Amino acid sequence: MISKFKIHILVVICVTFSMFICGDANADIFDILSLKTTNFAKGLRNIAYVISGFGIIMFTFAAISGKINFKHLGYISISLFILAAMGAFIDYVTLGTGQDTSLSAEFKDTHQKAVCQSGLCG
Repeated sequence: MISKFKIHILVVICVTFSMFICGDANADIFDILSLKTTNFAKGLRNIAYVISGFGIIMFTFAAISGKINFKHLGYISISLFILAAMGAFIDYVTLGTGQDTSLSAEFKDTHQKAVCQSGLCG
C-alpha cells in the first residue's frame, strides 16, 4: 500500500512537471467568458425592453380603466426608466466619457436610431 507521503510527493512532481511543460500555454478563458456574458446581457436587455414596453402599455390601460392606481403606474414607469438608463449610467461613471469603447454599448445614438428609422433624417 502506498503511503500518503508518497502520494503527496507524486502530486508535487506531477504539478511541477506540468508547470514546466505547459508554461507557455495561453488560454484566454476569462476573455471568452467575459465576451459571452456581455453578449448575453445585451440580448437580455433587448428582451427586457420589449417586455417592459408591453407591460407599461398594459398598466396604462389598467390605470385608465381604474384597475390600479395611477401612483402605481408612476412607480412602475420610474422603475423601468431607471432600469433602462442604468447601463449608460454605469458606463459614464466607470469610464467618465459616457461611451464604452471596449464593449461597444452604443447608448449615445439610441435616440437617433429610434427617430431616423423612417429615412427622413437623411
